[in-house]
Amino acid sequence: MPEIKLMIIEDAESDLNVCRDSVEIYQQKKIDEGVNLTFKLIECKKVDDALDKIDGSFDGAIIDLKFSDGDNRGKDVLAKIKDSFFRIPVIILTGTPDSIGEEEKSDLVKVLKKGEADYQKDILDVFFEIYNTGLTKIMGGRGKIEQTLNEVFLKNLLPQLPDWKIYGKANPSRTEKALLRFTLNHLVQILDDDEDQCFPEEVYIYPPFSDGLKTGSIVKKMDGEDLYVVLSPACDLVVRSDGNFKTDRILLVEVEEANSIIDAALNGITKKAKKENKLKNVFGNNYTGYFHWLPKTGYFEGGFINFRKISTCTKDEFENAYNQPHIQISPHFVKDILSRFSSYYARQGQPDIERNKIIDEVVSSSGETE
Repeated sequence: MPEIKLMIIEDAESDLNVCRDSVEIYQQKKIDEGVNLTFKLIECKKVDDALDKIDGSFDGAIIDLKFSDGDNRGKDVLAKIKDSFFRIPVIILTGTPDSIGEEEKSDLVKVLKKGEADYQKDILDVFFEIYNTGLTKIMGGRGKIEQTLNEVFLKNLLPQLPDWKIYGKANPSRTEKALLRFTLNHLVQILDDDEDQCFPEEVYIYPPFSDGLKTGSIVKKMDGEDLYVVLSPACDLVVRSDGNFKTDRILLVEVEEANSIIDAALNGITKKAKKENKLKNVFGNNYTGYFHWLPKTGYFEGGFINFRKISTCTKDEFENAYNQPHIQISPHFVKDILSRFSSYYARQGQPDIERNKIIDEVVSSSGETE
């Protein structure tokens, strides 16, 4: 039976009673709905107790800020979660929500005020929904990533450690990055046998982890809303010691608004079934050879890369005309885009061959007279 492990850091017995009762009612409600689920509630009345017990195995934490031994001591728990890289969703439930700054809010799921929050709807429902995504099972201290990292360490890294030590002696910084790539390649293997379909958010890395220009970076022009995808080969975008790229020109391909392409594709089609079939072709990249669909998400409107609308510019021209990348297309999807882009420009045409005479001869020899 799935178990959601929560910690509550609260010194008021009355508030703890509310939490206990709410968990019991919510758990029974889920069972009545056919969801086999249990909550394991770890109570900490003192911050020091919470600091000793908190680790990456929790699926969530409910933290009060004010304690008898000092105001805002609950922030000490927040600091430990952040500094220890525990990937735990946190909800602050306090009588003084204004004491949480905007920067601190970015590390939290919610900030709720005591007496106004509905425990089941605003807290338990939220943790249940997060648990259902698999986030804590994947990213938590007892999650899939931790298990796989341990397996990679024991089965792959340790046997090859003598070679890596040689690399590290020659160039520690480069070796560290290479070892990270090595580890990530092994982690990706988890997904090899997964379903073919993915969610739109998987297409992108948002926000990007660096401001550096890469193949698949989506950039916006400073003087408007026009978007472009960088399709220069990765080797061309390597930054040399002088700060310049290996190439003297950056290749950009325009991203057109989705609605204009969809409207053109559906023009003249009235029947629902035909519209659906046409849209399957459009979103399956089978509409034309020069459009490639970028799906819409909550942070990106999406669109279609138009392989026919290409331009190039120097590094200086780029820096003066374009903003830094705000979205990066994931490497797996960049490969497909580059493949289709290359195929579009590598296609070989030939003149039509006169074939009416050959057709007549074949038809005549078949014995058909009508």
